[in-house]
Amino acid sequence: FLATHENIHTISTMEEITSYIYNIDESAYVTIDDLDIAMLLSQKVSADLWGEGPKVLIFHTHSQEDFVDSVPGDPEDTIVGVGEHLAEILAEKYGISVVHDIGSYDMIDGRLVRGSSYENMEPAISKILDKYPSIEVVIDLHRDGVPDHIHLMEKIDGKDTARIMFFNGITKYNDKGVPVEMKELENPYITENLALSLDLYLNANELYPGLARKNYIKPYRYSLHFKPMSMLVEVGANTNTVKEAMNAMEPLAEIIVKTMSQNDYGEVSDTP
Repeated sequence: FLATHENIHTISTMEEITSYIYNIDESAYVTIDDLDIAMLLSQKVSADLWGEGPKVLIFHTHSQEDFVDSVPGDPEDTIVGVGEHLAEILAEKYGISVVHDIGSYDMIDGRLVRGSSYENMEPAISKILDKYPSIEVVIDLHRDGVPDHIHLMEKIDGKDTARIMFFNGITKYNDKGVPVEMKELENPYITENLALSLDLYLNANELYPGLARKNYIKPYRYSLHFKPMSMLVEVGANTNTVKEAMNAMEPLAEIIVKTMSQNDYGEVSDTP
């Protein structure tokens, strides 16, 4: 069973939701009310992608994430290079103005420090959004980490392509069955984030079956609080090649554009 817009109305129980749409980390407190499919689908998921000024921001909280065959010290072989490829596709193929931030928020004094990277990126990303108030879509692009025997790859249009995953933070953790709100991590856009990632996942399944892994939910906020249309995307993992990750950017761009350019009736607006 592959969840799509056509059949998602048949999914109603938490067991079905977690079987076909979501992986929920045991540390997160999530109920069926949080994942009310009808409610999420009723949310407006769209953006003005072709108006004046930059419309999309791509950045990398974990800029040093690389791949199995990455050349050490070459940023083009890291998730940053993958992000640059996505930015080029959005700009050149779809005519969308993109800002690609290549700040290294997981490096301090030349050392890899992941623990504070989300705090480190906050002022820089806020400054970019202040500078470009026209930005409507914020993409934090990552790659996942998996054991060596796992290879997240699918054949897409005949190409070996890293699988993608849309990631959510719910700012509520599970303390032995009791929900604990993470009030210090305010995010007024959780419902919009969930609605966006759900629509992205369904469009991925319709356009490129097998490309998207189930959406993942953990506690915390991550980088999803800047705009209603914020997404955190995992592109493959440490066991994928650079080429497999790069190959995922054409389909990801199409999925994003289709999702964000829908009007209120679910129809896709004409691109310029």
